[in-house]
Amino acid sequence: MAKHKLVMGITSFFILVLLWFQSQGCLEEEREALLQIKDSMSSYESSAFSNWYVEECCDWEGVECDPSHTRIHKIFFYHLRSDSEPWFPSATLFDLQELELPGNSIGGFISIHAFKKLKHLRKLNLRDNSIQNGSNLCWGKYLLLYNLDLSGNKLQGNLPDCLCENLFLKELILSNNDISGSINSCLGNMTSLRLLDLSDNQFSGYFPSLIISNLTNIESLFLSRNELQGKISLCVFANLLRLSELDISFNHLEVETEMMSPSCFPSFKLSTLSLGGCNVKKISPWMLHNITSELWLSGNNLTGPFISNFQNITSKLTLLDISDNFLHGTLPEDINLNFPELRHLDLSNNSFNGNLPIFFSDQLQMLDLSNNQFQGGIPHGMTSNISCLLYLSLSRNNLTGDMFPKNSSLPNLRWLYLNNNHFSGTFPYALSKSMDLRIIDIQNNDLSGELSSYFPVLPKLKFLLLGGNQFGGQIPVQICQMRGLHALDLSENDFSGDIPDCVDNVTSWLDRSYGGYLPVDSWNNIEIIFEGWNLVFSRLSPYFKGIDVSCNRLTGKIPIQMTRLKGIYSLNVSNNLLTGQIPSSLGNMEFLENLDLSHNNLSGVLPHELVGLVFLEFFNVSFNNLSGMIPQWNQFGTFSNDSYLGNPDLCGPPLSTKCNDSVETPPVYARAEKSISIMYFAVLECLFFIAICLE
Repeated sequence: MAKHKLVMGITSFFILVLLWFQSQGCLEEEREALLQIKDSMSSYESSAFSNWYVEECCDWEGVECDPSHTRIHKIFFYHLRSDSEPWFPSATLFDLQELELPGNSIGGFISIHAFKKLKHLRKLNLRDNSIQNGSNLCWGKYLLLYNLDLSGNKLQGNLPDCLCENLFLKELILSNNDISGSINSCLGNMTSLRLLDLSDNQFSGYFPSLIISNLTNIESLFLSRNELQGKISLCVFANLLRLSELDISFNHLEVETEMMSPSCFPSFKLSTLSLGGCNVKKISPWMLHNITSELWLSGNNLTGPFISNFQNITSKLTLLDISDNFLHGTLPEDINLNFPELRHLDLSNNSFNGNLPIFFSDQLQMLDLSNNQFQGGIPHGMTSNISCLLYLSLSRNNLTGDMFPKNSSLPNLRWLYLNNNHFSGTFPYALSKSMDLRIIDIQNNDLSGELSSYFPVLPKLKFLLLGGNQFGGQIPVQICQMRGLHALDLSENDFSGDIPDCVDNVTSWLDRSYGGYLPVDSWNNIEIIFEGWNLVFSRLSPYFKGIDVSCNRLTGKIPIQMTRLKGIYSLNVSNNLLTGQIPSSLGNMEFLENLDLSHNNLSGVLPHELVGLVFLEFFNVSFNNLSGMIPQWNQFGTFSNDSYLGNPDLCGPPLSTKCNDSVETPPVYARAEKSISIMYFAVLECLFFIAICLE
């Protein structure tokens, strides 16, 4: 017994010693290789590699070692490089299982054969880089990759057949490149694939029905936004028993959705079906029963009334998009009975009419009924029973009455588009409860009243678009407390008084920085019309910043605080009653692309400092009382007569009026002449003292 205990003790001791030796950390050669990779990046974000000062490299950020803590088997550097120049890293010194380097401007690798040595590599993620050469893909027969992601690169030309040598691949993602030609027939041999994403490329030719039908293990198939053509039936996918997600939208296809033949009736239950722009003419009943989550049918040829397409249907869909079709008629007031679980409903750009539905799913988060012919008011049920609502668009209808009924409550609302209707009354008080609002677009209605006394402070607001109404009184100073505001449009109203001198409290206008988080979604679109510009963002640019207070009755001077807003791209104060001189410090707003000061009572000269606005594309000071010489440098050589009309005392190109000797010189010239005189005097004085010293 004692002998047995002794043997057990010695064995345990040697195991502990072995474990101690194995826990000494990553190999020195791998540690040095990591440091070389870091150095080869040339530049990287300041927050990257924050803990790479510790001795044990297995604990470094972006690195993971095997269970023994001796060999590195995962490297994941996400968007670390700040340099846009192509990077050509090396990864041959590691025995990796996973390598993830997305968003680092990788142009390729030091050796195209580098990956042949990574015998245990299973996952390779190189998305959002700058790889162009398809030969970088030709190492399939040397590896046992399961996951390959090269989306968002610059791959061009035909897809090389050598890619098909990766017979064990389960996920192949090549979306968002410029790959062209037919889809390779050899892809049909990659029967292990569960996810294939070739969307957003330039693939052409007839739809590869035979290739797709061979992928019997496929679960997610994405071929959208290519140049594929032909007339196909959904019977092509009938034998793909595991298929869950299918997106073939926005090619040049005509898709037949009816599946009347028992031989081709699908044996799968899709979670998502996307057939946008596929010339679909009818919604097949099987879609509403066999699709369990999302149905996308925008941009098709669907016709007839809503009720005929969805009568006696109770669907479990959480998303329905039938926008951009030819549907018409009224909607049932209790649409929630047909779709009790909907979270996303888009019926925009059709010809629906009548009153808005009263009852929706209480889980609804996104509702878009814009660009139809709805009339009447917003029913109380719409604004009181869907507290989850994040996005509401009823733009471009014929809606009337108060914007929101009394006691409305939309506590989670973030995006609101009610522009181009006939709403009347005052600014909706109900929005004071929606503290998460990012966008308010209620342009071009018949709203009125003074805002200064009750306008809410919405701390997360980015876009406030109130143009084309009848609001009056002073501009509410509460705007100055919304420090993350990007765009302010108060144009074509009846505001009076001075422009608030607190505008420089809006910190996002002070520089070009991002100015806070602004979610960008495919269904977020906005139209901003400035004099000279008509900006339509199909996806909101989080960087656009501008102010438009034109066509009001504003008085006083342009506040000096406004000239400190160096981050804005557009400033329009035209068609008001502003007086005084144009501040020379407007020249500090270096990123201005649009500046409109026309139709006011501004006087004095055009400050020479304005020539520093080198990005200026649109400039208008017409119909003021300006005088003196027009600056001639930089962008000012590109503006026409129209920019200066109605100022009889202005002279110099592009006007035909020539300047004479008595014309007032802009102050900057006088200062420049004075500075030059002082400089010459200082130089002469220095030479005089040098001469004395030499004697």
